[in-house]
Amino acid sequence: MRCFIGIDLSIREKIALETWRERAIPGVQNHKANLDLGYHAKGAEHANKNVQAYGVPAANFHITLCFNGHITPIQHEKLCCGLDDIKIDPFDVTLNTTGFWAKPKILFVAPISPPKQLASLANACQKIARRAGISIEKRDYKPHVTLIRKATESTPSPLLPLDISVSVKEFHLFESFSDKQGLHYPIRQSWPLVSSLSVRDQLKQGLVGR
Repeated sequence: MRCFIGIDLSIREKIALETWRERAIPGVQNHKANLDLGYHAKGAEHANKNVQAYGVPAANFHITLCFNGHITPIQHEKLCCGLDDIKIDPFDVTLNTTGFWAKPKILFVAPISPPKQLASLANACQKIARRAGISIEKRDYKPHVTLIRKATESTPSPLLPLDISVSVKEFHLFESFSDKQGLHYPIRQSWPLVSSLSVRDQLKQGLVGR
């Protein structure tokens, strides 16, 4: 199974982000299915190198914590057992900046100041994946949501500022696969974020109602 650990956005958050994209970056197609997918056909001799930039479907919006790639059933079992032990308080992520990466050809949105809990969660997931025997790239963690693929330097920059809050109360193991309709990321297992504070301490800090 090809998979990754990540954070899913709620339907409300996905709609808000898609609406912002349509207003801020007009003219970009919203679905890869509208493009020429001939390079997916069996026996195709070349990839379509002239595919124009296209918007990622809102259903696929997510924040990756740890990309695992293809894993074996044994690695999957060890990974899930390790993720069961993660205890990190729920938190919010504010998506308020955009960026462009030339190598993967994506335009993305991201938090200017990621919360410490987000980095802690990503670090914990990566450590558990390595203990499960999964090879994880060593690179600085840069949380983001991919909005546009096949982007280039000529892809229009956003016309409007961005400020969307994502409430993170759980994280998931996503499978990743593609077909004629594009990429799909079904959730295979989920884990709630559980506060490490006692109920009394949560009451003191106003994290729960009295």
